[in-house]
Amino acid sequence: MTMRKWNVGLGRGMMVLLLAVLSGCASPGSWFSDDKDNKSEAIRKSLVAEPGQATGLVESWSRSVAGKPDSHFFHPGRFVVTGNDLFVATYQGSVVRLARKDGAVVWKKDVAESIRGGVAVDDTRVYSGTEDGEMTAILRADGAEVWRQRVSTSVSSAPVVVDGKVFFTTLDNRLYALDAGTGAILWVNNNAPEALVIMGAATPTVDQDRLYVGYSSGDVHAVSMVDGKLLWSDNLTVVGGRTELDMLQDVDASVVTDGRLNLGSQNRLVFAVSHQGRLVAMSRDTGTRVWNNDLSAIRRPLVWNDRLFVADVDGNMRALGMDDGLELWRGDISDGLLTAPVRFKDRIFVADNKGRLFSLDPTSGRVLGLDKIGDPILADPVVVDQDMYIWTNDGDMIHLQMP
Repeated sequence: MTMRKWNVGLGRGMMVLLLAVLSGCASPGSWFSDDKDNKSEAIRKSLVAEPGQATGLVESWSRSVAGKPDSHFFHPGRFVVTGNDLFVATYQGSVVRLARKDGAVVWKKDVAESIRGGVAVDDTRVYSGTEDGEMTAILRADGAEVWRQRVSTSVSSAPVVVDGKVFFTTLDNRLYALDAGTGAILWVNNNAPEALVIMGAATPTVDQDRLYVGYSSGDVHAVSMVDGKLLWSDNLTVVGGRTELDMLQDVDASVVTDGRLNLGSQNRLVFAVSHQGRLVAMSRDTGTRVWNNDLSAIRRPLVWNDRLFVADVDGNMRALGMDDGLELWRGDISDGLLTAPVRFKDRIFVADNKGRLFSLDPTSGRVLGLDKIGDPILADPVVVDQDMYIWTNDGDMIHLQMP
């Protein structure tokens, strides 16, 4: 397994891939072995689904959108489902609009040599960031280009658009705010770049008047959406380790909020997790840590019913109490890399890079069903209304429904 260092401005050579995940040269769990990790007998183990015990989802349609990426690379993970349409970006640099009802391609626009992160959509435009260091906007109606803005280096996160502004991060740990209509740079929040990074980055999380952003340095920042001013910061770095993998401290999972808008802001929590072994709950207002848990993940946690559901790098699904971080159950369900978990109906669904889709009981962690999709699944599933969408790394979009 090889890793590469980068300097700002070197383009494709700047990125470091976790080849162990994508090529299978090592299991994810082998990166983070810890002699102290003796699982408590009190933690209920997940039950492996019996062969033929399916999730109950039925495929409505499947559409080939793009070819496979180059070896050890992947299609942008974040796609957007709207009322009648679905927007997805490809590793080969295209943005595609599909009809939600049948997957028909409405239009396809070649934007760049390669797109990173994914797309964001508002009422009139679709936004995507390129490997070459540009943010682009095209018309939602027909894909015609509106503007493109040069930034410091490769765009590493999917953008997010809110209140007429587009927010995203770049590979050198800068957070940008652009005018959604013109592409003009409104402000930039600069942070120190890292020599070694995992490809990809957390999409900034919007929470009323602020953004939460995770960086490859292990930093988590809360910044004002108005001017980029830093409101508070924390660092999730775990000291120790001697290998290059041990040096990867990325916060690649988007920060999540507790969703309890009925509480005063001083009582609300936000959650962040790092690649190298730390999940923390912090005060929304001050960033003060409320609890932490030794856990490594690169996927966004799911908040549901005062619980936090996390897919860790070892193929485990875990449930923790949201207010105290205590582990309620842990299920070793995959020998691959899991996506972020999603809620669908009364179950939790999660996929993996071996092409499997699991359904779990949120109360016990028991695996209720297993579907073998076949193609590697690295993008997080998206659930809208009664529909689930799966974006495979072979370039297929799949629409699933529960009868």
